[in-house]
Amino acid sequence: MITKQRYSPDLFREILETIPVGVIAVTAAGHVESWNTAAARILGWTPEEVAGKPLPVELPANAEEEVAVQAVSKHGDAVNLKVRSIPWNDPSGSAGSVIILVHDETALHRAERALEELKTQNREGALRERENARLRELLEAAPDAIIEVDAEGRIVLMNSVTEQLFGYKREELLGQPVELLVPDSLRGGHHHNRDDFRTKPGRRPMGTGLKLEGQRKDGTRVPVEISLSPSNSEEGFRVTAIIRDVTGRRNQEEELRTAQQRFTQSLAAQNRVLELQNEEAVRASHLKDEFLSGMSHELRTPLHTIIGFTELLDEQLAGPLNEKQQRFVRHISRDSQHLLALINDVLDLSKIESGWLELHYEDFELDEAIEETVSSVRPRAEAKALDLRVEVKRPLSISADRLRLRQVLYNLLSNAVKFTPNGGHILVEAAEDDGSIEVSVTDTGVGIAMSEQGAVFDKFYQVGQRHLGGSEGTGLGLAITKHLVTAHGGTIGLVSAPDQGSRFTFRIPKAKKADTAAA
Repeated sequence: MITKQRYSPDLFREILETIPVGVIAVTAAGHVESWNTAAARILGWTPEEVAGKPLPVELPANAEEEVAVQAVSKHGDAVNLKVRSIPWNDPSGSAGSVIILVHDETALHRAERALEELKTQNREGALRERENARLRELLEAAPDAIIEVDAEGRIVLMNSVTEQLFGYKREELLGQPVELLVPDSLRGGHHHNRDDFRTKPGRRPMGTGLKLEGQRKDGTRVPVEISLSPSNSEEGFRVTAIIRDVTGRRNQEEELRTAQQRFTQSLAAQNRVLELQNEEAVRASHLKDEFLSGMSHELRTPLHTIIGFTELLDEQLAGPLNEKQQRFVRHISRDSQHLLALINDVLDLSKIESGWLELHYEDFELDEAIEETVSSVRPRAEAKALDLRVEVKRPLSISADRLRLRQVLYNLLSNAVKFTPNGGHILVEAAEDDGSIEVSVTDTGVGIAMSEQGAVFDKFYQVGQRHLGGSEGTGLGLAITKHLVTAHGGTIGLVSAPDQGSRFTFRIPKAKKADTAAA
């Protein structure tokens, strides 16, 4: 019996595999989650044959009380079952799943049929004695208590299991009212039940939906199941009752129910822990986003002041600067711009990862946006004597976030200029293809080894840093680029080889789709 210790899944599985009752767990989708040894013995299919599949036989999934079902096993044999279902929550937490308990009643039905046949044959005078003997043998061999009651409710036939179950000797029961086996509290109204059954006789379970009990000679009660079968013999109306002791089954059901409750409680506790951890992670993420937003604002404000004053100094409106002072001012301006770019990249990535980055779609000509972006990087390309060319086959109209699309182009072009040696070539191409726009940036730079190409879109990975001995940059440009392309419903890829340059290509829908309205 299960004690009040922490629930063990191994114990739960051991119970399932040892009880003689078929236990089948079915998910809300109708697929078999569990199929114990008893279910395999009764129905013929092994657990491996049914796992994750629909039930191979039709069984009621909403039988709160036990119902009789006739099914066909895997081997084509007819089996008589008692079926009951218990609601449960499967491991995913979905409602609507059930555990189906299957009891094999085939032997019992065979015994009933054999008993009926023997009683019929018993009417033939020449075979009466022989059939009586066979009937007695069958009665004594049956695993359940069997009694026959006449029209007045007196016990006229019984087997030895009846003696064992109720504690009476045969001579103490024969000729006695059947109410002797009924609990004291129910005896007064039992004859009404017998009268109702005689009015509408038929082979059926007694007390459907009720938990029946019998009373032993010593006054103790035992949980039972009773099947009734009426007959009209030469002696008149008779009722055969087959009585099964279900103490073991009730205990097993209670143990199974207790194990399931413990499992459900354990699962609920684990889910609660996960919920708390998730809430803590969300809170930490919000705190991080608030910190980054606040810090970026606090850092950008003085940086804009520094950049503004360095630009004023560089213009020499307040007086001329000597060559050394001009060099210092340019260093301050360059490093300030670099720091501002780093802050902007970190803030952009934070927005993207937290889901706060929104895309603002508008209709515009892509070739114009490409030219604007190329113009912003051309001075750096000319400083390295790079051949920067643009090839757009025709004007391309697109609906996208113009600012973010220019940011994608700017990041790709900046990398191409940075990692292409002096005198190299950079080519920007754009074309329309099957409702999408495809843009490529090709350079003759240092290239990227195949072993490193899987990491180029990772955060803080800096392309070409080993080739160029380290380089300025945040290591966030390509990570942000991929997020922005994906947010537009597009894809981005790379073709490259060491010392043979690189070709970055991204492809986005020409028109906005419903699922790409926000990043």
